[in-house]
Amino acid sequence: MRRLAWSALLLSSFLLAAGQPTWQGTWAATAGASGAFAGTWNAVPGEAPDTVAGNWSLRDQNGAELATGTWAAGKEGKVWKGTWQARRPSGQVYDGAWRAQVDLPATSHFARLFEAAIAKAVSGSWGIGNLGGAWTIRAYPAGAGQTQ
Repeated sequence: MRRLAWSALLLSSFLLAAGQPTWQGTWAATAGASGAFAGTWNAVPGEAPDTVAGNWSLRDQNGAELATGTWAAGKEGKVWKGTWQARRPSGQVYDGAWRAQVDLPATSHFARLFEAAIAKAVSGSWGIGNLGGAWTIRAYPAGAGQTQ
C-alpha cells in the first residue's frame, strides 16, 4: 500500500510539472580566498507569482558531485532574492541566501531572468553566515545539452 501511495504521489508531481516551463543551466561562484565553485541547476515556477524553486548540485573539476540541494526565490521590484540549502554526502547541511539586481524592467517575471541568462551570464551575490561571494549563472533551454 505504501509503495502504491508513493507511486501515485510521484506521478501526480510529474503531471503537475509537465505543463510548466522549466529552466536549467550551469553556475559558478567565488568565496573570497576560499576559491571557486561550480555546478548545475534547474528551476520551475513556484505556486505564487514571481516565485521559483529548483535543485542544484556542486561539482568538482572532474564533474563528480560534491553536494546537492534546493533553492527558492522571489522577486521584489528589480531585486531577485532567495534562499538555498545544500547537503554533502556526509549528511552535513548548509543554508544561505542569494540576491541579484539585474538590468531588466521591474515588471519582468522570473522567466525573463532565465531568458536573459541564455543570452549572457547573469550575476549576483550569495552568503552563508560571515562567508559570501559572487555567483554567475548561464541558462539553457529545457532539453538542451549542458557543458561545464
